[in-house]
Amino acid sequence: MNRSLHGLAVAVTAAALIVSLDAPAHAAASGCTHHLSGPQICIATTGEPGSANPGTVRASWTNPPPQRTSAMVHITEPAGQTYTITARRRGDQLAATFAPGIQTDGKLCARFHGSRRTACVQIIDRS
Repeated sequence: MNRSLHGLAVAVTAAALIVSLDAPAHAAASGCTHHLSGPQICIATTGEPGSANPGTVRASWTNPPPQRTSAMVHITEPAGQTYTITARRRGDQLAATFAPGIQTDGKLCARFHGSRRTACVQIIDRS
């Protein structure tokens, strides 16, 4: 019984190591504005950058004013390129997802028109 648990632990550890070696060049990351009450702006990345699989960026504004059904969100890449896309209401938040193809290390930020807050995340190229 003890040997089977040990064997299972070794197998799980090996599988985790194999999966971690196959990580994308830009690991998934997220960042939010930190306020105890009221609206919150967040930005999150997934996937791998580049033309083959550019990954995605998701920007969200939780608890925006109730009358807002959409808002422009400005995404600024580390190299300074800014994209402006429309975020649409989904429940209690405005959200938008897109694939910009980030190629450099640095800060990736999201700012919604109508909010004074900006959320950023640090992008690190691990390739």
